[in-house]
Amino acid sequence: MQVFRTLALLLCVGCGLVSGGSAAWACACCTNQGQRYVGVAKLDSTLREEISRLRFMAEAGLYVGERNTSDIKGIANPSGTYEMHVSQESGRWVFAFNDKAGRKGTLTLAIPATIAIFSVDPRLDEREGGTGPSLFKEWKLTSNASGTGIFTPGVGSGQRITLIVQHGNNCTSPDMATHWTLMVHGPKADYHFFGKFVQ
Repeated sequence: MQVFRTLALLLCVGCGLVSGGSAAWACACCTNQGQRYVGVAKLDSTLREEISRLRFMAEAGLYVGERNTSDIKGIANPSGTYEMHVSQESGRWVFAFNDKAGRKGTLTLAIPATIAIFSVDPRLDEREGGTGPSLFKEWKLTSNASGTGIFTPGVGSGQRITLIVQHGNNCTSPDMATHWTLMVHGPKADYHFFGKFVQ
């Protein structure tokens, strides 16, 4: 990760020398055809600050696929959609859910020491913009899962919770984040919610 940042910084400096300050920002976001990165990095203060600026839209969908909503295990009386609000507390994020019938519960993600990063050029369109192709990029934050209310049946020993942040180029700015997924996975329950970030 440090090597990647160093290269990005060098590119920024080069662009800035040639084209001025506005190009320097563009170079930090530049992508390349065939680009791919998979790794785990320390969740340093810079990334923590960027992630803390994420703003979630209030609507959260429960992924059902070909199943019936009632087939989802780990949630009491599961619903297809929820109102969701996120609060950042010391060392953790709390996701508060409320369905249309007034049933409530929270899921808590303790902020981990590391972040898993995946990015790839999906090569869906060979045309490039000024900064290169759009990437499929994910940041993953995982910790032990804890929950209250409607989520009590699906937490306990071995259960994990993962927040996935999706965005589309090399910039770490939360302005580039578009969609999120919140997964609860383990021996007792395996389900996930999805939604969008405020742009």
